[in-house]
Amino acid sequence: MSLLKENICSNCGAMVDPREAVDGVLECRHCGMLLTFPKPDSKVLSFLQQGEHDLDSCDFDRAHAAYSKAAELDPAEPEAYFGMALAAFKVQYLKDEVHGCLQPICHEISKRVFTEDPNYQKALEFATDEQKEVYHVRGHAIDSIREEFYELEKSGLDYDCFLCAKVTESGEPHCGTHTADCERANDIYHYLKDNGYKPFFSEREMKGRVGSAYEALILYALYTSECMLIVCSDEAYLQTKWVKNEYLRFLKMMKSDDKERDALTFVFYGKPIDELPFDTSKKIQGIDFSKERDAYPLITKYVEEHTPGARAKRAAAEKARREEDQKRAEELRALQEKIAKIEEEKATAASVPAPKFSLMALFTAIWNFWKQRRERKAEEKRKLQEEEERKRQEEEFKEKPWLAPDYPTLKNYDKGLFEIKGTTLVKFRYNEPQEEVKIPRGVTKIGDSVFEACTGLAEIIIPDSVTSIGEKAFSNCDSLTFIMIPDSVTEIGDLAFYGCIGLSNITIPNGVTSIGYMVFEECNGLRHVEIPNTVTKIGDEAFCDCTSLISISNLSGVTSIGAGAFYGCYRLRNIRIPQGLVLICNLAFSCCIDLKSIVIPKSVALVGRNAFEDCPNLKIYCEAERKPNGWDGDWNHDNRPVVWGYKG
Repeated sequence: MSLLKENICSNCGAMVDPREAVDGVLECRHCGMLLTFPKPDSKVLSFLQQGEHDLDSCDFDRAHAAYSKAAELDPAEPEAYFGMALAAFKVQYLKDEVHGCLQPICHEISKRVFTEDPNYQKALEFATDEQKEVYHVRGHAIDSIREEFYELEKSGLDYDCFLCAKVTESGEPHCGTHTADCERANDIYHYLKDNGYKPFFSEREMKGRVGSAYEALILYALYTSECMLIVCSDEAYLQTKWVKNEYLRFLKMMKSDDKERDALTFVFYGKPIDELPFDTSKKIQGIDFSKERDAYPLITKYVEEHTPGARAKRAAAEKARREEDQKRAEELRALQEKIAKIEEEKATAASVPAPKFSLMALFTAIWNFWKQRRERKAEEKRKLQEEEERKRQEEEFKEKPWLAPDYPTLKNYDKGLFEIKGTTLVKFRYNEPQEEVKIPRGVTKIGDSVFEACTGLAEIIIPDSVTSIGEKAFSNCDSLTFIMIPDSVTEIGDLAFYGCIGLSNITIPNGVTSIGYMVFEECNGLRHVEIPNTVTKIGDEAFCDCTSLISISNLSGVTSIGAGAFYGCYRLRNIRIPQGLVLICNLAFSCCIDLKSIVIPKSVALVGRNAFEDCPNLKIYCEAERKPNGWDGDWNHDNRPVVWGYKG
């Protein structure tokens, strides 16, 4: 590995003078790198320079040919043989920004030993003693990396995506507090793993590796990863040596065509970052992680587009397109030849020059027009389908947010926020106000009193894996304004939403059959309640003191209304008692002062004591010719009986 191009040290870029080399070796004054040079009178310098350039570009076959030509012209030049060994083992040197040196990486993993290669041995045979020492160090470094790579590959390890982020505030790994970027990279890592991808993030994959083992795994991950996500919220972080070390080496592989040209992107937070600090010529499309719900699908799409399967699919599509274009071109050529022949025959028959009007030119123009039109329509159709799919997903995620790709699951739930035993949520660690809480998908039961008195809880989303909500689960959550309960829930425990004064609307899921004791008592802000026809029982004091309640929709399946169920619902004006209702218990509608009228169906067998007490504006009509059993006469607050009559 001589440093020949324009006499520049390829480790630090400083100028060096080959005339200062002693026995073919020169130490760079700026970085201390030991550089090897060919003999001063070498006649094969141009071939050695070409070979080094091809090695740097990962064009190993051309590099081998250049070095072979040099060895053919000068059989005693050690640089030629060492270069042939590098090309045969597909070795590329990458800059290590942390340690300030060049480091080899093997683009072909095998059991072959570099230091046993015949060309390496010939390099030692013709080298000076000083060159032998340098070759010896480089050769064993290559074998060390090669052996590590071989063991890693043999273990089945492989990566799709390399996550690059500043891990700690100090800039040194495993030293200092974690950055917000580290936490975001960690979330992305778990999200990709949960979705079947193989991401690499040093904080998660190193597992106690240090020193050369640490560096070998980093290199192996860079080598196998198809793309890189730089998770960065501050452009200054791009200058951190550990971050810089990872993305510069990956970028070097991109420039040598070992990776795709768009295999690197940013994941920024709010403030866009679209270029690397040393290269302003190319803008990089990034992903804004501050819009978390939109970011995860974009990250998945980006990683998926760079998997081997996606590349193979694109290559197959491109091949099919080229074959189709070639077929059309051949058909067009044949048609052009046919038209030309017809025109020639016409010109010969008329013994006059061919007309200026050309059928062939007209056909070509028409062909190109229809081809462009077809391609344009295909592109418009593709974009329309993508937009429709995006809108469909947006609507679906609004109705069922737990189906969104970024929704937490039992595999990646925040253990600092929840305590989960099996599939039961048993504790919510309430430390500070939570604007929105997402219960992880996979939880089947919300235990008793889990969120009780969480006064800072504003919104909560329950996934469709939950079937049961325990007693007092959300009682006295006085800041709770929104809760989404899926149809999977079949059981809501007593006092589950007691005192949730911020709730204005609630929809009972279709699978619930009973609304239990004091479930919504003192929900003063509750205005509308939707009850499915699966509910057969409204328990005691279920909606007691819901002072803002205006309407209850759909009581069609209810057979009994418990004691004090709607006691103190001052604003409740009308309620439709369904056919099939059998029992109205004591004080069921007491103190409903705005209640205007109510019809008691024939099915009602019993009305409890004071069921309509203190309802001054109420008129009661019975479908039966007599009052139901238990009717003891209700009195309003002026000690006058409630007006009632027969409705035949």
